[in-house]
Amino acid sequence: MARATDLPIYRAAYDLLQLLAKLTQQYPRGYRQGLAREVFAEAQAVVVGVFRANTTTDKAPILETLREHLETLKLLLRLSKDLHLISPGQFGSTVELTDAIGKQASGWLNYARNRA
Repeated sequence: MARATDLPIYRAAYDLLQLLAKLTQQYPRGYRQGLAREVFAEAQAVVVGVFRANTTTDKAPILETLREHLETLKLLLRLSKDLHLISPGQFGSTVELTDAIGKQASGWLNYARNRA
């Protein structure tokens, strides 16, 4: 089994977490305690989900939860863009990473289900 930190999905999730750490610091004060904290927490949950899925034998339930966190994160990021808390370019960067993570998680989930 590869170390989680060596996986492409982990690197993409970690890159997203780093990007969101920077972006959420720029949110206005009124949004930092609520929306920014929620965005960052969901991004952390995605990274932790990748690590947990890599270290367990029954990957499917963890990967399904990871995908739920990813969808929630996408919703929060769309809201952030619509509220003009992040620019369309910044939103585009997050979409690229969330799409890459989602594709890899779906492939990993399909593989895990077929092996079971």
